[in-house]
Amino acid sequence: MIRRVVMPANLTDAPEAVRADARLRFEEIVDGLQGIPPDSPFWTSVAISRLCLIVHGWCFYYVIDEQTLRVTSIREK
Repeated sequence: MIRRVVMPANLTDAPEAVRADARLRFEEIVDGLQGIPPDSPFWTSVAISRLCLIVHGWCFYYVIDEQTLRVTSIREK
């Protein structure tokens, strides 16, 4: 089960308001993932996919591993 969202402090390219909005959306994603069984094929797909959340023209790339949704990079669209 995914339990936390990690957005490293050094990923500060996006404005603070955009990062705050992205964090809220990531937390909603984490809440939604709680209902997916651990043995679901979904998790295999997530492990090999490049994931991206777009918020106000900013792309937040992230991975999901073990119990963490981790933002890996941010760039303007």
